[in-house]
Amino acid sequence: MKKEKNPKGTEKRSVEDFEHRMTVQLEEQHYIDYAMAHSQDQMKDGRKRAVLWAVLFVILGVIALFRGASTQGRWSDVYLTAGILMIVFQVFNLIYHFVMYPIALKNSVLKELKKDPSLTEPMVYAFEPDKLVCFLNGKHRSTVLTEDISGVENTEKTVIIEVKNGRRIIIPRQTLEQADEVIRSQVQSFAK
Repeated sequence: MKKEKNPKGTEKRSVEDFEHRMTVQLEEQHYIDYAMAHSQDQMKDGRKRAVLWAVLFVILGVIALFRGASTQGRWSDVYLTAGILMIVFQVFNLIYHFVMYPIALKNSVLKELKKDPSLTEPMVYAFEPDKLVCFLNGKHRSTVLTEDISGVENTEKTVIIEVKNGRRIIIPRQTLEQADEVIRSQVQSFAK
């Protein structure tokens, strides 16, 4: 016996079909703040290692310089060159970890945003008790089931909804504060 197909099929819902929705427009700075906040531990560890290596190699460099100044012949030049290289390399290593890494991270985020400019366009999030639906330019972009949400992280300017598969939904704090009470309470309920 053949099964009859449902002539209507699954109804697709548009943005207007959802009662509780919020328009979110992320700026480049939101993504940069998110990347910086999530790289703090890595930057802190990198800076500690850079300082330890700098101390070690500066001591070795000074020893090599002293040794090069006190010996004669071609080994004198080798020691002097090695000492200077060790010290100079560690100065550049410190500059990278304390100055250049945050700049490189910012440039990396901006490069990714240029690849996908839709990330800075207005998105509408529709909130239902069992799911969050994202629309971009009136078209369905993604759906996240509330059972897949693992928590909420609060930063200075954003609220980040964490999904179990590693995805993140970034919402500017100001936008969330202006949303209706149902949306605010639902986002608060995600913080387990």
